[in-house]
Amino acid sequence: MLKKLAIALTAITFTLALTGCGGEKKTAEAKDVKPAATVAAVNYIKPEVNHKPLRFLTEDKSAPIVYFTKDISAGGLMKVYKALGQEKKGKVAIKVSFGAEGEQYLDPILMAELMKETQGTFVDTNGFTAPRNTAKGNYAMAEKHGFTKVGPVDVLDADGDVDMPVQNGYHLKYTRTGSHIQNYDTFVAVHRFKTHYIAQLGGNIKNISLSLGSLSGKALIHSAGKNDKTYQWADDDTTAQCFADAAKAAMDYKKGRWVFINVLDAFKAEDKCVNVQDRKSVGILASADPVALDQACVDFEFGAAKDDATRAAWEKHHSVNVLEFAEKINIGKRHYRMVSVD
Repeated sequence: MLKKLAIALTAITFTLALTGCGGEKKTAEAKDVKPAATVAAVNYIKPEVNHKPLRFLTEDKSAPIVYFTKDISAGGLMKVYKALGQEKKGKVAIKVSFGAEGEQYLDPILMAELMKETQGTFVDTNGFTAPRNTAKGNYAMAEKHGFTKVGPVDVLDADGDVDMPVQNGYHLKYTRTGSHIQNYDTFVAVHRFKTHYIAQLGGNIKNISLSLGSLSGKALIHSAGKNDKTYQWADDDTTAQCFADAAKAAMDYKKGRWVFINVLDAFKAEDKCVNVQDRKSVGILASADPVALDQACVDFEFGAAKDDATRAAWEKHHSVNVLEFAEKINIGKRHYRMVSVD
């Protein structure tokens, strides 16, 4: 059974036929969550010798768990969420991206059962581009993209900001998010995992760093703390390190209160990578460790590379080293165990 599961995962990965990248670019660990014992005891997926696609998959019992289902539906998302065994306290925030005009965003219908289960609120922050640069415009985008039909919506920085300290980070001493974050005690970060779309890795590390930042917070991240007013670009490595700093701040600010879900549904590639093909549906993954979760998704996506040099080019282009930077400041671990809930 385990061998069949591993083979199935390999087959899924190699359907993602991606080749060659280039172009210009402009945690709580598993111990913080109580895994569902009946799932974890049966369906561990074992790495094969020289397992190419899932490079960071391990059997090390100290590694965090990533739960996996091929079922991309509201029910499938609930299966991986329940496997996490999150203890809910107080008000629940479901951190998503409402999506900019013309952007590929996650269908909120996928979170309908999660919303019902948690009695949560969809939360996001304002962005640099109109109409999402105001709370009113951002709410309008949430409404346009169907979030308000599924559950209540809150623009976190509609009424000002709050600073979150960064302890032992690379560049930032603090980052900044919306003041409404103080109204929530439990957080479920759900993201449509995006590669071959934008420069920075579009996973949950970004969802709780740049995407969680208020306008001022986004400026701090992009400028390595030098500017809190306007957009300013730092070099790639510095930007990735600031993403890690901001993610650490969010994790520490609500310590032990986060879980993370990535959806790898059919996705249209829109970056400048050479000969890229659109992603076919893969599944939904979840973890209490955002680094492990994003790394598992990277393994699914970039494991399709024809050789190590191609994979390295993709990873460089998409700043996958943010996961290495995040691991070094103890946000989470890149090596992971995987459990199927199917």
